[in-house]
Amino acid sequence: MSPRLFALVPAAVAINLVVGRIAAELSLPVYLDTLGTMLVAVLTGLPGGALVGTVSQLFAGMLSGYIWLPFVAVQWAIALLAALAAHRGGFATPFRSAAWGAACGVGCGLISAAISYLLFRGVTVGGVTAIGALLRGLGLPLSTAVVVASLITDILDKTIAFLVVGALLRAMPKRILGRFPIAARAVGR
Repeated sequence: MSPRLFALVPAAVAINLVVGRIAAELSLPVYLDTLGTMLVAVLTGLPGGALVGTVSQLFAGMLSGYIWLPFVAVQWAIALLAALAAHRGGFATPFRSAAWGAACGVGCGLISAAISYLLFRGVTVGGVTAIGALLRGLGLPLSTAVVVASLITDILDKTIAFLVVGALLRAMPKRILGRFPIAARAVGR
């Protein structure tokens, strides 16, 4: 592990846990618990992002219960897609960030729906569970309600997260961004 990654991991895990906990406590229909994972994946590459996502899910599991552990697969998918977006200039403009975020939301929503339905019968955290319950009340079968609720919340969540990370990267001074070649490519510098 490089000294740069060693310094980034604790801060990124803290961002994931604190922002994610605030969103969960407010029962927002978004998670916002992957900002640190995305940021490190864009700054250092897939292995760093996957490490941050894994450590974040382990700590979330210890702090809030076992429910968070299976969702480490979603963190890995986010690290993979954020690193891929970075290599293809996916953070160069707000439009590109939003498009990559929406695409990431579709992929992660499908993974999350499978985990939520198979392991928890669709009951996970406040916002997505409330949307799923609303859809069940409208007559949708449980499996469809879980998939639709996960897609809605994940597309919204990942779009917001990609926009935030893109804005942070574009606001970085060139001399700092120059230390992270993947991030410089991500914003087209």
